[in-house]
Amino acid sequence: MADYRGLGFDPAPGSAEAVAAAVARCAFDVPVPGVPVGWEGAAAEGFATRLEAVVSELTAVRRAMRAAAEVLDAWATTLLGNQRRAEDLDRRALVLRRDLADAADEVDHAGALATFTPAHAEAHAVAVARHDRIARQLDDVLEEARLLARDHRAEARRVAERLRSEEPSTALADTLADFSALTAELASVLLGPPGPAAGRGAAEAFAAGLG
Repeated sequence: MADYRGLGFDPAPGSAEAVAAAVARCAFDVPVPGVPVGWEGAAAEGFATRLEAVVSELTAVRRAMRAAAEVLDAWATTLLGNQRRAEDLDRRALVLRRDLADAADEVDHAGALATFTPAHAEAHAVAVARHDRIARQLDDVLEEARLLARDHRAEARRVAERLRSEEPSTALADTLADFSALTAELASVLLGPPGPAAGRGAAEAFAAGLG
């Protein structure tokens, strides 16, 4: 993971590997038993009715999980792109910070000479202009990184909203618990370990982790 020494902050937090693992978990399946051969009567009919409802609920959950996987696949692509851009900005910022430090030394040196030798005043002015130009370039890179961080967080919130829209409404408590636990972990993909949000709905837990 990049330490972003040039920028001083991480504009695109997240783990594409963690997102990929979450997508893989969305591929879960739950086998549904059939009505035993030869079982008849009211109990068998009641079981068959309930089984039909369970199959319908499972279908809804599977559909939601597939939709969530598609959302997360798209997010992984965005995440990787943002991180590549952040790393490029960080490299540029590191170079500019080194140049700025050199320019500051030159300003001090030329200023000291100008104090004792007025003929060096022009060299001092040139050094100051170079220092200021590099400082502006660094400010531009840092501003670009701040805009990237803003857009990255906004897209993460859109991902949370899409997960919320895909979360199924069903009576399959165990399956939903798995769905919610899975997406609760996604907050850590962006901003760190999950907190007490793990017991909430899937998208709510994800959104809570975005702060």
